[in-house]
Amino acid sequence: MIEPIAITTEELSNQRIIYIRFRGSYGEFRKQSRKLFKELFDFATKNDLIVQDETKVLTIYDDNPFITQEKKLRTSVAMTIPQDAKVVESGNVCESSISGKFGVGHFEMNAKQYGEAWQYMYQEWLFKDKAKSRDAVPFELYVTEPPKNMKDTSLTDIYIPIV
Repeated sequence: MIEPIAITTEELSNQRIIYIRFRGSYGEFRKQSRKLFKELFDFATKNDLIVQDETKVLTIYDDNPFITQEKKLRTSVAMTIPQDAKVVESGNVCESSISGKFGVGHFEMNAKQYGEAWQYMYQEWLFKDKAKSRDAVPFELYVTEPPKNMKDTSLTDIYIPIV
């Protein structure tokens, strides 16, 4: 099983985001994700929301795949936006914010290892550590661009909401 480079704790305070939500299986989400990210980036570019070296790109997992029916899973592509940005929601793009304490697993992994990394964060870290989960959404933050094939690796942080 893949292990993180490190695990840290991070506190986010009203981090503004824009997002596009997808409903369906993770397999279907992966097939649609490039199109969804393109739509999100087009909106952000048109509205001057991207700040070089500051904007972060995320995938948010709204539902527990062990509880929610596969066809009803909600997954969102998202990006951080400046605190003072003016946003008018339109089309599929919505605005929200993320707050709270997170356990963050810092991983270098290929496309096949994402499931293992999530499994590590919950089964090996959260359930065996003193941290307790809280009712909030976990997400992936892409430090570098996710791999386009099964061999290349990228840096991805997995954020698990904790008390």
